[in-house]
Amino acid sequence: IDRYLDHPFLKRIEQDGLISKISSQFPSTTAAHVTTIHTGLPVGQSGIYEWFYYEPVLDAVISPLLFSFAGDKERDTLLKAGADPLRLFPTHTIYQDLANHGVKSFVLQDHQISHSPYTKVMTAGATLVPYHSMPEAIVTLAELIERQKERTYYFLYYDKIDSVCHEHGPNARQLDAEIHAVLWMLETFLVPAMKSPKRKSLFMMTADHAHTHIDPSTTFYLNESMRELIPLLRRNRRGELIVPAGSSRDMFLHIKEGHLNEASEMLREKLRGRAEIHKTDDLIEQGFFGAAPPSAAFMGRIGDLVILPYAGESVWWYEPGRFEQKFYGSHGGLTPEEMETALMVQAF
Repeated sequence: IDRYLDHPFLKRIEQDGLISKISSQFPSTTAAHVTTIHTGLPVGQSGIYEWFYYEPVLDAVISPLLFSFAGDKERDTLLKAGADPLRLFPTHTIYQDLANHGVKSFVLQDHQISHSPYTKVMTAGATLVPYHSMPEAIVTLAELIERQKERTYYFLYYDKIDSVCHEHGPNARQLDAEIHAVLWMLETFLVPAMKSPKRKSLFMMTADHAHTHIDPSTTFYLNESMRELIPLLRRNRRGELIVPAGSSRDMFLHIKEGHLNEASEMLREKLRGRAEIHKTDDLIEQGFFGAAPPSAAFMGRIGDLVILPYAGESVWWYEPGRFEQKFYGSHGGLTPEEMETALMVQAF
């Protein structure tokens, strides 16, 4: 955030409001955090902990936000397989709670995801407003505020900053350009609507995680460089390996019963200097997934071990056309670069 404090939009918030560094949840990833912001549930309660995870209801590794089997290029392949989103996701949202207190809700999301199975379940109780571009979204939000006649909550989600950071890395000029463009649009089109004396507004802006730089050319692929590990990995009822879960910054492994210590020591030796290896039971006990006891959904999905690469490192699984690490920026792990984000608040 320090790189952009010279922008007028953030200068005013720093002067009249609050800019505070905060930490993301673990894993520091989108799937966990968008679920939390829609439901109020910490990751250990929602059970949606990463981009890919094993879903016992389907006995397969899935991508919940895409509602697809992991590695599929097409969205909604789980629908074609007969999966019911209401069985796989939390069904109570903050928008239903707000409605019970007389507060209307609007959720503005990119048109490509605004009517996905995940979004429909996660935003129950809110009015969905699809958009095609960020300028359109901000102007639409400003117009909704200007027409507002009752207490209302607006949630605008924008994922292109994250996409640019994945593709170009967290230190890229392309990222700076994207962020400055968004801040300019907020200052130019949204602030005048919120400043109106006709209403009181509270503006809050945050990011669900940050990014750390990685290099695709140095990614360590387990199935290519540690073939001796494969016999220790669990398989589903169809005999398929339960891989890959998590991301290249927090890869979760499902280990055969009785082989947890063997797999853990093997990974520690092979990844020495690249990553830490942790048993997920230890992390659960230490509260890494929230203070409350984890839900049955979470426990059924979470792996037995997690690989947490050091800064600049990535560990993943390679299958041509399905799984490959191509990013220059990523997140999911526990380094400060991934976990530290910001909360900006200003009352109008």
